[in-house]
Amino acid sequence: MKAISVIIPAYNCKKYLESSVSSAASVNAYCKNAFIREIILVDDGSTDGSSELCDLIADKLSNDICSIQVIHQTNSGVSAARNRGLRESTGDYVLFMDSDDTVDPEKLAVLIDTISRDASIDMAVYGLSFDYYSGYRIYRKDEILPPVEGVRSFDECSQMMYSLYKCNMLSPLWNKLIRRSVLEEAGLRLREDMFLYEDLEFSLRAMAECRKFYFCTEAIYRYRQAADEGNAGRRLKRIAHIADIVDKIEDALAPFEGADGILPALYLVLAREKIGCASRKETDIICADFRDWIDRHGFRDRIEKSEYGKLLYNKQSRKLIAKRRNTRIRHCLANIAKKTFGDFRSWQTEAHRGR
Repeated sequence: MKAISVIIPAYNCKKYLESSVSSAASVNAYCKNAFIREIILVDDGSTDGSSELCDLIADKLSNDICSIQVIHQTNSGVSAARNRGLRESTGDYVLFMDSDDTVDPEKLAVLIDTISRDASIDMAVYGLSFDYYSGYRIYRKDEILPPVEGVRSFDECSQMMYSLYKCNMLSPLWNKLIRRSVLEEAGLRLREDMFLYEDLEFSLRAMAECRKFYFCTEAIYRYRQAADEGNAGRRLKRIAHIADIVDKIEDALAPFEGADGILPALYLVLAREKIGCASRKETDIICADFRDWIDRHGFRDRIEKSEYGKLLYNKQSRKLIAKRRNTRIRHCLANIAKKTFGDFRSWQTEAHRGR
């Protein structure tokens, strides 16, 4: 029987931790051909009582079939916690969860039973449901699913990378079951120097090592989205160097033929986020960040000839945006970026052909 390792980093998550672990531990009640062997809780230096709760949960839910291991470490970040769990894992496949999310035990059991019958499947990709909370109230629900069902080869998966990106199947780490030997043989670990999209970068590198995929159009993972409790300054700091983030993603995308269009789309998402949380003094810096990335990718000449490029590079436009805290102007800048980057997909294709 195939064994699964579930890895859950835990940091100040006392409120939802037990429900998260319980959902994973309940999977074995429905499995026939595979089972959850271990749930690894990596306490990343919690200060709210989560450390003690991890130990209590392990004592309460561990059994002869599924052990719950607790690792306590000094606060090192979510990527370091996931890497520690990965080093300690022993299952045939690994599944990453966040400490405030849950899985559907019955649906996950069906999935792992299915892939256990085909020894050549390296990765399973499945759907997600989102619960949006305001306090204790769910005010919105969403569901995203893979665009295809069933087994696909690497070449087939490579050709549909842009489709997978558009339906948000690439970015999450927690909608994938990954063969552990694939990660170990390639020496893959999450980058601990990335604080945004590190899960996307890792997922892409893992997918590049896989030869066979199984796509499941069931929403197995339930993601809890709370109201944003962070401040704009903290968000801006996380995405301070968006060009560096995109460059790392570009390297991870290199093995995939059908990835044209992902980089411009990702850059636009990051740029919108950055513009949205920037102060008036920081907006001019953002324009410079746009220009630096454009220059490094050889698109300056073509963009400067467009009406949008003239605005982006124009000193007076930048001064106006920097000096006036005006939401409509910011939206205008975002629209300029959208119009500009809208042509990047075809340009990027031409650039690749010319290499």
